[in-house]
Amino acid sequence: MLNSLNVAQSGLNAAKIAVENVSNNLANENTPGYKKRVVQLSEQSSIDSRFTGRGVRADEAYRITSQYMYDNMMNENTKSNYFNEVSSMVGNIEAMFQETDSSGFSSDLDRYFQSVENLRSNPNSEIYRTTYKTQGKVVVDSLQNLYSNIEKQEELTRRSLEQNVDKVNSLINEIGSINQQLGQYKIASNDLLDKRDQLEKELSSYVDIEVNRSNDEYELKVGGAIAVRYNTNIRQIELIEDDTTQIDRFATTDALENPIDNIANKVSLDTDDVVTYKLNNEFEVSVTLGQQIFEADGVTPIDFDPNTPGADTVDSTNYLRALAYKINHDSNISQVVDAYNGNYAIDENGNKIDSTTQDKFLVIEGRVAGEEGSFEGRISVTKMTGATVDNRDIQFKDEYQSQEAKNNVYLSVFDSEVKISSGIIKAQTENLTTDSVNNKIVDYKNKLDDFARGLSDLYDKYVKTGQDEYLYGHVATDDYDGTANIKHINLFSGGDVKSLKFDENAVNDLLQSDLDYMATIQWKKDVEFDGLAQDNSNVYATSFSEFYQEIRINISSDKENNDFLLEAQEAVKQSLQFSFDQLTKVDSDEEMVNLIKFQAAYTANAKIITVVDQMLQTILGIR
Repeated sequence: MLNSLNVAQSGLNAAKIAVENVSNNLANENTPGYKKRVVQLSEQSSIDSRFTGRGVRADEAYRITSQYMYDNMMNENTKSNYFNEVSSMVGNIEAMFQETDSSGFSSDLDRYFQSVENLRSNPNSEIYRTTYKTQGKVVVDSLQNLYSNIEKQEELTRRSLEQNVDKVNSLINEIGSINQQLGQYKIASNDLLDKRDQLEKELSSYVDIEVNRSNDEYELKVGGAIAVRYNTNIRQIELIEDDTTQIDRFATTDALENPIDNIANKVSLDTDDVVTYKLNNEFEVSVTLGQQIFEADGVTPIDFDPNTPGADTVDSTNYLRALAYKINHDSNISQVVDAYNGNYAIDENGNKIDSTTQDKFLVIEGRVAGEEGSFEGRISVTKMTGATVDNRDIQFKDEYQSQEAKNNVYLSVFDSEVKISSGIIKAQTENLTTDSVNNKIVDYKNKLDDFARGLSDLYDKYVKTGQDEYLYGHVATDDYDGTANIKHINLFSGGDVKSLKFDENAVNDLLQSDLDYMATIQWKKDVEFDGLAQDNSNVYATSFSEFYQEIRINISSDKENNDFLLEAQEAVKQSLQFSFDQLTKVDSDEEMVNLIKFQAAYTANAKIITVVDQMLQTILGIR
């Protein structure tokens, strides 16, 4: 009988604990990251030979969860946030290109072409001339405004990336702190485990993570690199910005071990020939074979061949060193690039050592690392006999041996790059890394640069080769071997959007023949935007208006395609989230059933105690 009291008492205690657990579940129903608890009830073990039981024991409350589902849900969350971030960036850029019937760059370009037609119809009209000047400036300003807005988005992305990396490190440190607290307990605290899960999920929004919780150990990897191990090993994630300087090498690829000058290799240079380096279609310097180059005093000639004293005349053996000297001493070009004679060596102090004994090949290196220091340069050779032009030749850098200006942005742990595959930070780093195939920002900027370069090309020089036939652009004219005169109109200059300029003064010198040439550009359907000559070699040639509309279409298409992927990814994520919530979230109906069940158990055990008490009172009352 007394044993029955012990059994009933254990039942009361177990029912009380179970009711408290139900109450705790209901109280935390809306707590972020909370997973419902279930009390483990088990029979108390027998310690003697009794056939009857000793009652019930309420073990610790355990969380209802599924690590497999949770890990998969985090992976899908990472992908979803990647597409969401790209959608936000491209959406912001798309808004920059929105136009109305009377505003936007398309309208500005149409008004510019119309001003050309008006001036052509009446070249002496001061009103038309002033209107054309205004529209020329508007085109440049409008194009630069678009470019500037994209750069602002790029800068916002960079700042956001820095903040997100700080947030990632903060989350990693918080997870490490929780692990330290968990290590102090023999049995893991459910609320700490819930909090750690919530931090892991938040972390998965930024980067792809992998968590190993096997054998009571803990290891968290970010992009395959260990960030947290055990309780105390916590590693910081670093943001690295590695910029590459542009280097143009004008050398042949036939002798890779010892490259040679591709200018002299293609053109036989003689006295009176002119070799010109042109930068961004804005600045240029030249050397003429057979002439001398003087110091700043204008009197002292420079000797470019130290092995032959007094040989201070530019010839085919020293023209590269002479050209490099002119480049490095030009007040405009030297602010952008440095010129070297071949691949320079670097001494123990980090100084660059240029070759001075013989010509090798021209090397042009940007003064600013990264995309900010990119430039466009080429060599033009004019073969001369006295004052007569025999032919012209144009030389571009060797793509294989040259180096593009790049910005490389990535995460690092212990000086090793972290290869993240998705998440917000992945979307941001690849849109800040210039050679990433997924870089939308650089792609749009490059397209605008191509547009500006084409504008600068066609409105600079031309040659009339027939009744209504022309050789278009300054690049093509640099390679022109005909006898017709090259016409200079010099309206636009620059190698990209930033350096694009419109010369109002040049408008005053326009002739009717120049305006006739300019009028054909509006309707020209085979403009090539590859930075090379207008030679009908590019199958993707189009008009100015169509090229710009293609930029807008590409932006809208990128946004639409990404949003489609985002929608599909969100559906997968939400499906997993729903299944996981069904398993782990508190169900009010289920908890109310449990409350009734445990309340009934409590009442039944209380009734047993009452009955036993009455029996004892009866026995004690017998005399």
